[in-house]
Amino acid sequence: MNLLLEVHPFAVAVFSIALGATGQFLFRLGMLHYGKVTVTGIWGQLGAIIFTPEIFLGFTCFGVSSILWLVVISRWELSYAYPLVALGYVLVIFYGTFLLQETIALPKIAGSVLILAGISVLGLWGQS
Repeated sequence: MNLLLEVHPFAVAVFSIALGATGQFLFRLGMLHYGKVTVTGIWGQLGAIIFTPEIFLGFTCFGVSSILWLVVISRWELSYAYPLVALGYVLVIFYGTFLLQETIALPKIAGSVLILAGISVLGLWGQS
């Protein structure tokens, strides 16, 4: 039997979202190692950027995340499933704060609480 068919869509959604947030973290980590680029200059450097190990792994995370997301939206309405993606914003704030030593301020905390509250409302009353 296919393992993904046996796993609850919520678990698949959370894993997919976590992979997407991990991809963003890896992109940032890779660009910290690669260096700054400009909108016009990135095109000439794209090959080198993509094959920066962290960037390449970030794209891999996004690819797997996208495939898993197909499982979720095959079982749930898009208008119910997609707001869960906002969990990725909260996870990225944790990555930034604890792994990249970015500052955390009240607006980030308040925004995260509001995101979690909104997702809770959708989870409790949003699915038809």
